[in-house]
Amino acid sequence: MSSTLCKVSRSILAKSRSVTPLATAGFTSHGSKFSALTSGPRVPLGHRSHSQSEMTLPFQTIQKHRHIVQQQHEEAHCPMPRILIVSRRHLRKGKYVDFVGEYHIDLVQENGGVPILLPRTMKTTEQLEAYLLGGVDGVLVMEGNDLGSAYHPYGYGDVAISEDVLTQVQAKHTGDVEIDDAKDSIEMTLITNHVLKHGVPYLGLCRGSQLFNVAMGGTLFFDVTAETGSTVKHIDYDNYDGHRHAITVLPKTPLAGWFHEEFAQQDSASVRLDVNSYHHQGIKTLAPGLKPMCYSLDGLIEGFYHANHFDPRNGKYHIGLQWHPERMLGDYAGCRRVYQDFVTAATAHRAISNRHATVSMPGWGAKDMKQTVHF
Repeated sequence: MSSTLCKVSRSILAKSRSVTPLATAGFTSHGSKFSALTSGPRVPLGHRSHSQSEMTLPFQTIQKHRHIVQQQHEEAHCPMPRILIVSRRHLRKGKYVDFVGEYHIDLVQENGGVPILLPRTMKTTEQLEAYLLGGVDGVLVMEGNDLGSAYHPYGYGDVAISEDVLTQVQAKHTGDVEIDDAKDSIEMTLITNHVLKHGVPYLGLCRGSQLFNVAMGGTLFFDVTAETGSTVKHIDYDNYDGHRHAITVLPKTPLAGWFHEEFAQQDSASVRLDVNSYHHQGIKTLAPGLKPMCYSLDGLIEGFYHANHFDPRNGKYHIGLQWHPERMLGDYAGCRRVYQDFVTAATAHRAISNRHATVSMPGWGAKDMKQTVHF
């Protein structure tokens, strides 16, 4: 660890030097280890002033603080970004099992990210801060249940379909219409408190795109087919992974950049892709600040980006896709680039955050308790 890595509290050094000749109590570095410097003659305890005996740091305390500083620096200095993913629950043999699809985990890890899996339980909502202690460098939200009414996903009026049709929709999409309050709470907290507040990179797929749109002030169709009469098949329960439907990709968007080969091949202003999807809901009104990237043939927005938050090399990435690139890796090279740029942004965001990292010094007063570490 170089001597420039941690400039730990000049006030600590000054305090220790001014109190007693026993210990300079400064922190320096030699190789990869911190060393406490001592100088001057030892003063017998009985000859010390009252202030000296109170203020002198015991050697064990110095060692403890040194270890804490080193540990916190090493955690903060790790370049691999932490990507938070909330699990989904599935009823198996009469009990719920939490899971995360390995497609997503593999793609995050292949690109240098570290998936941090959060259990979708109500207890996690109470313990969430403990899961975030190592930092939040990226948030990935994927497929799952419909968003609960507490977040007003359909606006503040009634859903514009009859009770009969509503019952039919609920019967057809039983697994989706079951609300998961805990998952909603955890993911919306991550979006509002970290993604939107601090610019943490975000990739929202399927449900994840819908949550981000709602968090930004947009609305959803409760059921695309029931409300619009669309004949486009957005979900096929008999052919989950193999199902495809067409979308039109707009030029000069992040999506166009990821799928540049298709633009070169088709030689047109917009490009058609055949994508895998399984959703019965969709974006009704796109939130302010979000820009569409693609549409399905029925006019439904199938992808968007946050115009002020897309610059992966500088830690900016807010993307929503209604379809599943992770299930189309053999179809287009651009599918992997969605994840590559996401992890690139998360890595850059972590590096930027580390430049202003803070380490804690337990046992000191409020003034000296936290010291900024410059890298």
